[in-house]
Amino acid sequence: MVSVFVEREIADFAFSDKWLGGTMLFIAGPRQSGKTSLARRHLKQEGCSALYYNWDIEKVRRRYREDPDFVAKDASRLRMEKPCAVLDEIHKMTRWKNILKGLYDEYHDFINIIVTGSARLDLFRRSGDSLVGRYTMAHLFPFSLREWAGGINKMPASWLHEDSDWKNMARTLDAKLADSPPVSQDLAEAYFRLGPFPAPLISGSEMRSRKWHRDYISLLVREDLRDLSGIRELDRVSHLVELLPGRVGSPLSLRGLGVDLEANHSTVKNWLEALRRLYLVWPLRPYSAKMHRTFRKEPKWYFLDWTFAGNQSSRFENLIASALFRFVTSLNDRGWPEVKLYFCRTYDQKEVDFVLTRKEQPILAIEAKLGDAKFPPQLRSFCRAVGEESPVLQVVNQPGIFLRKAPGEYVVGYDRLLMAL
Repeated sequence: MVSVFVEREIADFAFSDKWLGGTMLFIAGPRQSGKTSLARRHLKQEGCSALYYNWDIEKVRRRYREDPDFVAKDASRLRMEKPCAVLDEIHKMTRWKNILKGLYDEYHDFINIIVTGSARLDLFRRSGDSLVGRYTMAHLFPFSLREWAGGINKMPASWLHEDSDWKNMARTLDAKLADSPPVSQDLAEAYFRLGPFPAPLISGSEMRSRKWHRDYISLLVREDLRDLSGIRELDRVSHLVELLPGRVGSPLSLRGLGVDLEANHSTVKNWLEALRRLYLVWPLRPYSAKMHRTFRKEPKWYFLDWTFAGNQSSRFENLIASALFRFVTSLNDRGWPEVKLYFCRTYDQKEVDFVLTRKEQPILAIEAKLGDAKFPPQLRSFCRAVGEESPVLQVVNQPGIFLRKAPGEYVVGYDRLLMAL
């Protein structure tokens, strides 16, 4: 049986003094992905458990009103060199940025400050930000397969290297795919079936998982969406969420959605953007930098949790999409040269599901197919069209498979890819 505590990949860099460089650490991510558990465990390891403050609790807010320096005073009583303090949900306070600015400016040489939160914490960067230069952002997503299988310490974090050419990357990726830690078929299939969030995955129950997912959607739309965006047409946004599962994996027509929802194009766009900020869905844009006759406008939209997608095939494609999305986000959080994720689709209906680029150059093309181990010709065609010799993968829903079709061409089970990211 898998332990309830799961090591998180973010911990190997987010809590490093070298990575933070003296700034506050902001940990953002979807609801119930484990941010509080991660932060409290770090405090315990550092001997600072007393310096956890949940600003949802009235006692903590009252202490601040009575003494704005109470965190610093608590830290000084520990008689430690630069202890850590966690401020959880502080972004729900009025003027929270001013509170953090004052605390950081006065005490950053004496306290390491960690701030955890979700959508609003990630959103505030878009407006006049009084905290520029004072924080570093990292994202914590629900469990990856590597985390759930306990494999994060068995392999290096990435097969990408800043100075690698495609041949070195291909060799490294080959080794990672071939040598990825074994994952039991039951564990891999449970991850696909129950989704990545801790609560349903740890429960191991499909009945509990279904109920949890229904409650999660209701909570996001009925509470978080209203509080974050001020949107009042919650019934129509709920209808939008109901329509999205059947459209996973296809370019999303906002005009068509507008007809179904009796809303104009810009309104639907705003609703989708609000759902993105809540980490429910995210867009995948088309790649066209080196291609002719490609779609350039409409993105695809995927759920962060693939169990919300429609049929089995779209869920599998969404699983691979979400794994690549969190991989790219993690690399960018760590300060890698910009790595992006796209799809490619031409007007003659030829498509590559996923294209990874580094500095806008393709470095990996991936096709996800449910139960189909036949190597798709469009992967080779894509590489010829862009003039690159990048590795290409056909990912299938058969755990454990690893086949080299030709140099740089592979058919792999989804567990091997997810363990290699």
